[in-house]
Amino acid sequence: MTKILCLCTILFLIVCSQPKTAQYYFEEGAEAYEKGEMDQALALYEQGLKLEPRSALGHNLHGMACRMKFNTTGDPTWQLREIASFEASINVDSNFVPALVNLGATHYYSGDKIKAVPYFKHALEVNPGHPEAEMIQQMIAEGEAE
Repeated sequence: MTKILCLCTILFLIVCSQPKTAQYYFEEGAEAYEKGEMDQALALYEQGLKLEPRSALGHNLHGMACRMKFNTTGDPTWQLREIASFEASINVDSNFVPALVNLGATHYYSGDKIKAVPYFKHALEVNPGHPEAEMIQQMIAEGEAE
């Protein structure tokens, strides 16, 4: 029995001492985001991005949390950070549809509909069956009409 307890303790210590991965921080950040804890989510996403700075997903998640901070505070600095995060995501992977749609939506809802058009178009080129394709097409038409 003592050997089993000792073995369990050693295994527990080994598991706990393993370095946390970027994926771990992104998942923990997503949980904080879902709870509405944006400061915690941002801190966790930033930890993940330190480990994996070329993560399109990580930058996109960070951008979403910045968007929520902007929406709740109205502080334009958060919107600038939101845009920078989505752009960083696209710089890592130019075909990462969530970031393309998110950056397009940011420009669209900020009143710069024409600037949103290329992001929306590219998103639909990459994923023509996008679940929001019809709405995105309408947004493209509005942007091109300006």
